[in-house]
Amino acid sequence: MKPVMEQPFNLVENQTRTADFVARISLSDLDQYLDEVWQSRVQFDYSFYRDVSTKQPFLTFGQDLKTGKSTVKAGKYVGFIQYEGVTIQILPKLFQPEQAQLAFKHLIWWLSYCQRVRFPFSNLLGDVELVEEFPEALISYFAQTTSRLVGSLPYSQYEERTETLPFLRGRLNVQQYLNTSISQGNWHHLICDYEPFLYNNRLNQIIKYVARKLNSLCRTTETHRFLEKLIFTLDEVDDLPATVQDCDSLHLNRFYQEYEDCLAMCRFFLSDSYLTQPDIDQQQFCFLVPMDYVYEGFITGVCQSHLGSQFQKITPQATEWLTEEEIFKIRNDILLTYPDRSKIIVDTKYKIRNYLPSDKKTGVIQDDLYQMVSYALRQNTQEVLLLYPIAHDQQPALEQQFTVTSELMANKPIHIRAVDLTITGKTKQAILNQLLPQLTTALKLPADHEY
Repeated sequence: MKPVMEQPFNLVENQTRTADFVARISLSDLDQYLDEVWQSRVQFDYSFYRDVSTKQPFLTFGQDLKTGKSTVKAGKYVGFIQYEGVTIQILPKLFQPEQAQLAFKHLIWWLSYCQRVRFPFSNLLGDVELVEEFPEALISYFAQTTSRLVGSLPYSQYEERTETLPFLRGRLNVQQYLNTSISQGNWHHLICDYEPFLYNNRLNQIIKYVARKLNSLCRTTETHRFLEKLIFTLDEVDDLPATVQDCDSLHLNRFYQEYEDCLAMCRFFLSDSYLTQPDIDQQQFCFLVPMDYVYEGFITGVCQSHLGSQFQKITPQATEWLTEEEIFKIRNDILLTYPDRSKIIVDTKYKIRNYLPSDKKTGVIQDDLYQMVSYALRQNTQEVLLLYPIAHDQQPALEQQFTVTSELMANKPIHIRAVDLTITGKTKQAILNQLLPQLTTALKLPADHEY
């Protein structure tokens, strides 16, 4: 039976708390581990990262001046860190610290629409009972689905091998035979290239390696049982270490397409050196992603999946030069082109607009407005849409419009509208039932079209 571990330490984005776990681990060692994770990040398409610092931005460690106790502050990255038996969960700021289970359920839903994120767990909530902790849910999903797959559909494949044999098998490697056998008078040493059909292949070796690593990290008896069953099923497979590069170099037999998701999950667990420590019982594992990117990817994915037919073209993350000298860049999140070729710029702002009724800016930051005017001028459009999320169980505020005119633009006004969106709900479908009408109205689409 796996030992009972401490309850996770929950933080909300940008929140600071006393580091209650400081007695169990070294904060400097944890900081160093997170630096290594940051410097080796390959889990996602990281082209969106503009921070080139070598210092990890996930957690900031400090000290409370009044109490003298160690503190930890979360950044803008959400997910979890599992380090030496301590689990730190960082939640989106749309939720409260006690809503971890609900928050991570939503994170899975949002990530299912982020096309550039390599997150192979989109169906987790439909196939496995929700586990209280996010890391355990991922490990449990891998253990159950992979154990069933390997048990019902064993994977074998042809693998090319070169060996020295006393008899001819496959085809003779003439060049090596001349260089290493004939040249030394060992004419009877035949160097052969052949492709045996093997169960002890690289894919099964990767699966077994990942299963052994996760077996030291899982926290529930049921997950442990599935992993033990998986390792037992692969008993004839060699115990060899694996890396992300091994996953990327594999080409699956087309008759085993069911293993594509399994390989993607193995790649996920091996990414960013999370599970590549030499110690089989190492206790380090984490998954962290910037929420502004997740929010942008979620809205883009929803537009492409459910509203794409209403537009001539949807261009995500368009980057262009602001000046003719090609010095300053602009990057709008989504550029939508209507059938009549008119355009609208959509910019996702992962900020909660908390403001007083007397605030005429309605929580919109002045720099954001300057930025949107630049986008509109460069894209030659008069329509700009700022999309803000609202906290869980909150009601959206009324749409706010700002108008910019100038004689330089022949007094054609630029309309910049700020709109709140509901991206939380009891189910994924419940979210879409609220979000799609909101987007339809904000984008001025026909209300009677089918999603």
